[in-house]
Amino acid sequence: MHRILPAVVLLIAIPNGLPGQTPDSGAPRAMTLVDLLNLPSIGDPQLSPDGRRVLYVLWTADWKANRRIGHIWRAGMGGGAPVQMTTGERGESSPRWSPDGTQFAFVATRDPDTAQIYLIRDAGGEARRLTHHATSVSDIAWAPTGDAMYFLADEPKTKEERDRDKVKDDVFAFDENYRQRHLWR
Repeated sequence: MHRILPAVVLLIAIPNGLPGQTPDSGAPRAMTLVDLLNLPSIGDPQLSPDGRRVLYVLWTADWKANRRIGHIWRAGMGGGAPVQMTTGERGESSPRWSPDGTQFAFVATRDPDTAQIYLIRDAGGEARRLTHHATSVSDIAWAPTGDAMYFLADEPKTKEERDRDKVKDDVFAFDENYRQRHLWR
């Protein structure tokens, strides 16, 4: 932590390079905070059951949406160019191979405002929605036999809570209406 703060101060204090350098001098310039935010990042790698492919999420900055958007990519271990598997407007996350490796599941927020599980074949194509849960799902996992998916999700809101939301009567004391998360199949 002590080393990060001076580095951030240095990046803020010298946004256009070192003292004495001019932007058109041809010398390399120091990275700015915007440069750091524009750096793509990779996360959540998932090795296929046969060990020959890997799925991962590539996160990039979307300045119009004011957030980072992740899409799922697949790369083969024998080389070749990576292939982008998803292109949703709001992004996707949590790719998980099926036990037989012919398809994978992922979490995305598409039609509703809740994150749901989608399936797509390894060969590509259109993803199909698997869950229709009332609340957003997370932490997905395949059953070892491949015949079911498990996920975590909050309890759905009651009719009274939905009615209060409609009239914007949603003020509550901290931890007063705590919602349990459950494991669903």
